Amino acid sequence: MAKKKSPFRNLNEFEKEITDFANKHRLEVAEHSKRISDFFEISCFNYLVRYYKNKGYTATPQNLISGKYRYKCSPAGIQKNFSFFEIKKIVRGIEYKFEIHHNLAIQSSHNEDIYTTPDIVIIQSNSIKYTTSYYNTKKTFSFVENTDLKTFCEVKNFAPFPELLFNFIGVLNELKKEYMNNKNKSDSPVHIAPSLIISGKGNKPTNLIRERLQSRYNINIIYDTFFEGRFYFTKQAGELNKT
Repeated sequence: MAKKKSPFRNLNEFEKEITDFANKHRLEVAEHSKRISDFFEISCFNYLVRYYKNKGYTATPQNLISGKYRYKCSPAGIQKNFSFFEIKKIVRGIEYKFEIHHNLAIQSSHNEDIYTTPDIVIIQSNSIKYTTSYYNTKKTFSFVENTDLKTFCEVKNFAPFPELLFNFIGVLNELKKEYMNNKNKSDSPVHIAPSLIISGKGNKPTNLIRERLQSRYNINIIYDTFFEGRFYFTKQAGELNKT
């Protein structure tokens, strides 16, 4: 009997993939965490950059720290201390600029005074704000107003299970409430729809849940990303949902 593939990739594979991505963009990557979950997030971040490039955007690394690209592998820290990618595209003579960030707090679409932090976000260019009034101390908090959020991705290094899939709909409701009643409008240019990216393979129940949720909302739920990620984010792939 064939040996079942683990949803958890070898650390060396991640390091090679990230190095290849950095070399392609002529980057040197700053030292970062050695946790597998962090490498998975970085890998998915890189896939998303590749996706936008394949859709006709130019992608340029910004805010290099001492000449190195610094990934933000947790919600902690001030956003200006980490790197990001600027993406640009000209549509009907108008240039649009956005930014792809890692672990950046986003204002709720229901209440202006609460926030949540998706793993990856695409935001309007130059829209990050800073405040010292969020915490009890004078600690600086970096965030983006909800109207400047274009789309987001949650990245989970798990095998899919029902509660994980339904929890994503809770995040969708908090950040993009218009998606709950299908009143979301298309911007120009369009973006990838909010996406849940999961490392492991689905089974019959979770495949059915994914099918139902994707038919109900304009979202992507992507399984088996360790082995199929390049397929999902290349020109050869079928069109992913759009916002």
